[in-house]
Amino acid sequence: MFQTVYRQQLLMLEKLHLRKNKLDKKLKYIKSWRKVSSIIFVATFAAVLICSVVAAAMAAPPVAAALAAATSIPIGSMGKWIDSLWKNYESALKGQKEVIGSMQVGTYVAIKDLDNIRVLIDRLEIEIESLLDNASFAIEQEAVKIAIEEIKKNWDRDIRRARTVVLQRIIKHTNN
Repeated sequence: MFQTVYRQQLLMLEKLHLRKNKLDKKLKYIKSWRKVSSIIFVATFAAVLICSVVAAAMAAPPVAAALAAATSIPIGSMGKWIDSLWKNYESALKGQKEVIGSMQVGTYVAIKDLDNIRVLIDRLEIEIESLLDNASFAIEQEAVKIAIEEIKKNWDRDIRRARTVVLQRIIKHTNN
């Protein structure tokens, strides 16, 4: 189970890294398109302004001035609006990138904590194994002591019997 959690954390860190790279690419893409759209609107605004100057020179000046004013205001407003859309999208992606960065830090810390836990578990396993070996040795020693006590009891009994038999034979030989 521990290894499963550890692998999941590593996989999560890898996925976060890939997601962050995608966001970096999108941010780069947005910055480029924001510049391109600004250039397009500046060029359009300049073209409208130039056309209005040319129209003013060739046609009636009051009509050309009114036409230039009427077209330049919406173009400038639309340029600002599109720029604000790009800016909002860019700030949303930056927010996502910050969240992913925080998640990466948290996942990295979790992985390091899991590494520390694994080391502590290994140490604990070694200590438990040592304690079990010591307990097993103590049990074996106790079993040996009990066996020696039994052997001593049997030995004492056999020695008493042997003495009795020897004494009976000695007494039997002396009586004969």
